[in-house]
Amino acid sequence: MKKLLALVLLISTALAVYAQDGNLKKQTYLRIGYSLPSWKYFGNTDKSDWVDDAKRMGGVFEVGNIFMLNGIKLSPGMRLGINVDYMSVSYHRFSSKAWDGKENLIFIGSKIGPSFSYSPVDRLVFDAFFKFNPVWVAADIQTIADEKDFYLGFMGIKYGFGLNVRYSVLMLGFEINPGFVKMKWFDDEENSFSDEYIGNDTDNGKKTNAPGINFTVGLSF
Repeated sequence: MKKLLALVLLISTALAVYAQDGNLKKQTYLRIGYSLPSWKYFGNTDKSDWVDDAKRMGGVFEVGNIFMLNGIKLSPGMRLGINVDYMSVSYHRFSSKAWDGKENLIFIGSKIGPSFSYSPVDRLVFDAFFKFNPVWVAADIQTIADEKDFYLGFMGIKYGFGLNVRYSVLMLGFEINPGFVKMKWFDDEENSFSDEYIGNDTDNGKKTNAPGINFTVGLSF
């Protein structure tokens, strides 16, 4: 029992020593991953609103920094920060053989918001974050049978909140990314964009919900 207690005290002391300085380094990262679009797209509420064989998939790529606010002293190993994604590119795809169709959506934007980092031991850090995600460019290439429609927008507001786990240079991330975009239909006959938005047939009017969940892996240094 005494040996066990001594071992626990030794481990606790080691953890405290690792986290004791408290200051954390600024991080630069790049990461890629799987982006799973929600079924709550285009005014739908769940999977039952889609055709039975509907499938979904996606991807994400991001480059950013975590700036540590070491001047704000918290407990050892804990620091506030500012998390910035200079470029965040995500791709969502829905497809179905029943209606011989595909929706290919691309979003290009940036993210910025506060983060909270905790390092319990040397080289291991957990980052919780909340980010405001303006979408600078959104596009949808819609194919049904042999017909194609193109939608494009330059306005969207999304959000991101989640958690990173960093060990040495390896970074794993999880993020919930809800929000909306606005995309106008391109009229081939007029060779210009019309006033028809992809969300006109939903209760949101001009807005199209574009929520998803991101699972990422990358390098942070």
